[in-house]
Amino acid sequence: MSRHDFIELPSASTYVLRHVRVPLCCIEPGRFHGDANESSSTICHNGTGAANGTRSSAAWKPDVDGLVIADVFVEAGKLASIRPAEPPGSTSKGGASLKMGSSMLLPTLVDMHTHIDKGHTCERTRNEDGSLSGADRSTAADSELWDADDVYRRMEFSVQCAYAHGTSALRTHLINMTPQQRSLTWPAFSRLRAKWRGKVELQAVSLVVLSFFRDEAAGQALADTVAKHGGALGAAVCCSEAGGRPEDDWTTCDADRDVLLDRLFRLAMERGLDLDFHVDENRNAAAKGLRYVAEKALQLKFRGRIVCGHCCSLAWQSAEEVAVTAELARRAGITVVSLPLVNEWTQDRDTAGRRTPTWRGVTALQELAAAGVPVALASDNTRDQFYAYGDLDMLEVYAQGSRIGHLDRPYGKWPRAVTAIPAAAMGLASRGFGFLQEGGPADFVMFRARCFSELMARPQFDRVVVRDGVAIKAGVPDYRQLDSPLLSLPQSLDTPNGVGPAPTATDAASTVLCSKVAGDARLDLQAEARSSQLTAHPSTT
Repeated sequence: MSRHDFIELPSASTYVLRHVRVPLCCIEPGRFHGDANESSSTICHNGTGAANGTRSSAAWKPDVDGLVIADVFVEAGKLASIRPAEPPGSTSKGGASLKMGSSMLLPTLVDMHTHIDKGHTCERTRNEDGSLSGADRSTAADSELWDADDVYRRMEFSVQCAYAHGTSALRTHLINMTPQQRSLTWPAFSRLRAKWRGKVELQAVSLVVLSFFRDEAAGQALADTVAKHGGALGAAVCCSEAGGRPEDDWTTCDADRDVLLDRLFRLAMERGLDLDFHVDENRNAAAKGLRYVAEKALQLKFRGRIVCGHCCSLAWQSAEEVAVTAELARRAGITVVSLPLVNEWTQDRDTAGRRTPTWRGVTALQELAAAGVPVALASDNTRDQFYAYGDLDMLEVYAQGSRIGHLDRPYGKWPRAVTAIPAAAMGLASRGFGFLQEGGPADFVMFRARCFSELMARPQFDRVVVRDGVAIKAGVPDYRQLDSPLLSLPQSLDTPNGVGPAPTATDAASTVLCSKVAGDARLDLQAEARSSQLTAHPSTT
């Protein structure tokens, strides 16, 4: 789908964007790993982009929201220089000049916790009550419908969305509980990573429950698969609705938790793998997965990167408990990633639909950041059983996260939560991801908005995504790309004024299962299925 950019860049390879507004925290690369709040004290500045001059950050004059007015010099696909804006009428050289009128400019965005293997399945296998346990059940049911084409199609659709919105790096968790899931997700991911290299940097994490590692052979085989594909090792700890309680022998594993965590860490250490956990996705004060992971990392002197996602139960613990856990996480070098859209949707939900939620679902964002723990925000699930909405738009995530977590008075350095901090946690900061780096690639996103309130008030559909100094042409993909050869949309969606019966999960399941039939009979089944759907109950992928 074509784009509708609010402004057209000069056609020349060398140009200057005059008077853009940029968060100062996104210009200066900070010491993000282990220190969420500090930044380097100098930036390189001169007319050619050569690193032979420095100017103190005091040369900038940020406004109350941390925005500075800058001139951005682009040369042959590189960010040659970023300087405090020159007065109107200046005659300094730098190529074609475009007056931006204080439009905002951000680095390309980094989405470090997603589930693109499950994405876009919410209509064919619905989570009927919207609960976390309901999501687990319906996801397990939907995974029975997966085949190689289905998984790859949905995963690539997700990457197309992220790219169009301005994301340049994305990490996905891959559900790996069964051999079938592993055999489908990792090959699809590796194929996708190769195809999108240079556009979206892709990483993957294996997702299993902690109890999975009771089977030592299975754990070793999984770790070997992860290492083969250059991924990270993961697990869910204290992460069910009963997480933290004795009855949860699935993710809490009271009897042998220490042994299982030890086994998981050592598998990663032996193979040089990073770790990425789901922890404490509930409101049980007894759920302390983040603390357990931090303690194990310190005990074993783990030197790889560690990410812990969700951490929701921290919001239900005392200030003293939060302080202890935050200090352990800081010492262990753990990055916490909060998933505000998804956790707001699933947490504190009354499955009977009679009670309004009173909790926003997120972790102790402010307290963790104040303790020196790097805190990121990410998309998590999109149009699946854990969240029926979303489009992998990190601007939406940042805007909603700011509202839900009150990250706006002041905005401070919170823009780093969707840029530099996740880039550092993914090991990409040294390659220029997550901030505007002189001499690095001219990768950024421009918005018509001139301040944060304008930025977050509208969806910014006309944003300009720039990669290597050139505005991309790709827009968000049409949902019809997700339609498989065997499936047609409901008549109410497929025709402008049509009315048709709503599809059911049974319709979708029976249809998709037909796609698993091999041989020449498949073409006959396709024709028969399409004819049946058009005259009876149309269904979606």
